[in-house]
Amino acid sequence: MAVAAENSNPRSKNASDGMGLLGVSLIGALLVIVFVSLVLRGVPWLWQLAASSMDIKDQIVLFGVQAGLQLTAAGALLYAGSRLGTGRKATGIRGGIFLMMSVGFVSIFSADALFHISDHVGKVGLNFGSIVAMLFHMVILFLIVQMFRTGRFTRWSLALDQAGWFDTHTHKRTQGLLVRRLTIVGFLGIAITGIWTLFQHNYLPQNADVRVATSERGDLSSTEQSDRRGDWVIFGATLEPLAIPSKDITAVDKEKIQIENRGRPRVEGGFTLLPDLKFTIPMILFGLSGWLAWRVVNYPTFADFLIATEAEINKVSWSSRKALYRDTIVVLVSLVLLTLFLFVVDMFWSWFLSQEWVMILPTQSELPPKEDSKPVTEW
Repeated sequence: MAVAAENSNPRSKNASDGMGLLGVSLIGALLVIVFVSLVLRGVPWLWQLAASSMDIKDQIVLFGVQAGLQLTAAGALLYAGSRLGTGRKATGIRGGIFLMMSVGFVSIFSADALFHISDHVGKVGLNFGSIVAMLFHMVILFLIVQMFRTGRFTRWSLALDQAGWFDTHTHKRTQGLLVRRLTIVGFLGIAITGIWTLFQHNYLPQNADVRVATSERGDLSSTEQSDRRGDWVIFGATLEPLAIPSKDITAVDKEKIQIENRGRPRVEGGFTLLPDLKFTIPMILFGLSGWLAWRVVNYPTFADFLIATEAEINKVSWSSRKALYRDTIVVLVSLVLLTLFLFVVDMFWSWFLSQEWVMILPTQSELPPKEDSKPVTEW
């Protein structure tokens, strides 16, 4: 008897699911980038237009309102992201968006590095360091292509969603609250310490206002602008300082070159991916640290460990204030008496064993004379 069997091809099914997830992740990543750009660039630009029309010049008011608007827009963005895929099983959408954005940033970084390396090779020629750098970035781009081609993107997206790294669900929300909050405070303390170190020691690039020539003619007109060294600019041209010739140059041309040198090195052209890295990087690091701390304390295995830890702490019988005061006095008095006893015993045996009729320790007259201390020579 013939039985009709359903023709199930897991490979084609996974491929179709992967193509669907890939497209949704790409669209979601683009939307996130657009919303983040609106928060970082669009909201300040709109507020500056509104403030100029209302003739608001107080810097505190300008900064306070702008920060409030940016925080409101960021909160709305986070809420919209938290509602993505609500009520469904893990579909890998949020994990796919995260992976797509990460891969996009890495791809842009590698492509921009290859662009600058090729420009450097065209100016000074090919060397061993340039070859190694080009091979490194080419391998990164090849691995990214392989991730999409072999279906790892789909598997990793699903794994991230199923692990709950992008889920706002709280694991056993009423248990272990004290230990969880202290753990979050510890995570944030470490993050803030590292961010403060980066900020205070000027490890982060920052922009500077420089003067640049506004004309290629012999006049000396110039203007101030940002050198954009503190922005993440992709596919931009880096202009290095001009060298002033030692001879065969007029005073006008020399002064013109000096004015241009005040504006170099600087970056011109290209696209600003992240503005003001001195402030953008700490904000991103703090946000990621807060989210990581929140997700770690709600990760089921670690959350159960923290809950069990607080349960054991609650079983401890703590002493009362009066008993703690009494026990502290007993310990201190015992410590002082024991110290005095050891001091007296040590002095007695030192005296007794150094007597002439015992002859175990040298007497005071038998001790070698003390040498005069020599001055210490400083390095």
